[in-house]
Amino acid sequence: DAVLTPAKVSAAGFVEGAANRVPLAAIYNQYNRCEVDPFFDSASRDVQSLLRPLYITSWLIDDFFSDNADFGATHLLLSSASSKTAYGTAFAMHQRSVGKTTVVGLTSEKNRAFCESLGCYNQVLSYEELGQIDAATACAYVDFAGNLALRQAIHQRFANLRYSCSIGATHVTELGSSKGLPGPKPTLFFAPAQIKKRVGDWGGAEFTSRIVASWQTFVAQVTNPVSPWLSVQRHEGHEAALQAYTDVVRGEGDPRVGHVIVL
Repeated sequence: DAVLTPAKVSAAGFVEGAANRVPLAAIYNQYNRCEVDPFFDSASRDVQSLLRPLYITSWLIDDFFSDNADFGATHLLLSSASSKTAYGTAFAMHQRSVGKTTVVGLTSEKNRAFCESLGCYNQVLSYEELGQIDAATACAYVDFAGNLALRQAIHQRFANLRYSCSIGATHVTELGSSKGLPGPKPTLFFAPAQIKKRVGDWGGAEFTSRIVASWQTFVAQVTNPVSPWLSVQRHEGHEAALQAYTDVVRGEGDPRVGHVIVL
């Protein structure tokens, strides 16, 4: 159970008003009513719970790069390419920049086939194949992995690295300092800042309209019955939940599977 302190209650929803959450960005305290939520579709509840928060981040990453003309890069390198936030970002980038930039997915060898099957990466390379990209290439790096060794390899190889963006850390045991790296300083992407900017640029209604339209296109692709990107598995009870969690932590999960836990 969760005990909330609703504030700014309206027909659209409310804001969590607990004192300890007040300093957080507004988006992290927002609760929306499904009946009036433009994102919500009762037919895709599981997909929304698995992908909606991630795809909003993905869309904002792409929008940030679009807003900055991809920092002049011709190749956009995305690590942890089989992760849902990464392939959501690749989807948005590919939709926006077909023929303009090359979206490269960096992944483990075991996840290569999955990443290639998505069709949103122009090129998929294992982490060991980074050398297949010419060292003079104008690149931007979007780091979902948080792998220090990979970050070092990219910064050291590409003298024309235009931007280095840090998103998350799927490789939590391999985090490390970026101090002393050549090239641009790795910069943490802060989604609420891009939301604030775009709402200021476009207004709230237009911002929502654009992101909802992209979300609907993404969901249609992800749930395409002919070749779905995501297969939902539901797990009921504590034992089933523990097993699913353990498989994911061990790296034994299938990137095409999304787990929904019911306790």
